[in-house]
Amino acid sequence: MKLTIIPSDGAVYENDLCYSGLTWEGTPADVHALQWLDVAGWIEYDGGKSNEDITVLPDWANNAMAAWTAANTPVPPTPPTADDNKATAVALLQATDWTQIPSVSDPSLSNPYLSNKLAFDQYRNEVRQVAVYPVAGDIVWPVAPQESWVKV
Repeated sequence: MKLTIIPSDGAVYENDLCYSGLTWEGTPADVHALQWLDVAGWIEYDGGKSNEDITVLPDWANNAMAAWTAANTPVPPTPPTADDNKATAVALLQATDWTQIPSVSDPSLSNPYLSNKLAFDQYRNEVRQVAVYPVAGDIVWPVAPQESWVKV
């Protein structure tokens, strides 16, 4: 493992992946940086103090590594609330409102006409259940049918 820690920047580089602006505890005030490669490394100091060779990471470096790990761990997405799902359902219904215009699916009024209005009706009924009775959590949404037009 290649590790660089620069406390003044709150930066931790592990194998060239860097997170900066991190915070951790315990770093001595005179530390400029820590460099580590696999089994050994050194600490660079401010103020003219000589570098210190190390074969064990100090506790503060482990604290910095924990901050890097936390930054590198994705936060699981928050499941949608009932209000979120209701808003999605309303948007899906609005996107297919045009299918409910009577002339769209009437061959005597529209040429071409929507030949699969019943499929849209079924889809909208499934979506409407969520709009009217919203629930929280992930929902497997029905898939809107493809428009099918017939020319008279």
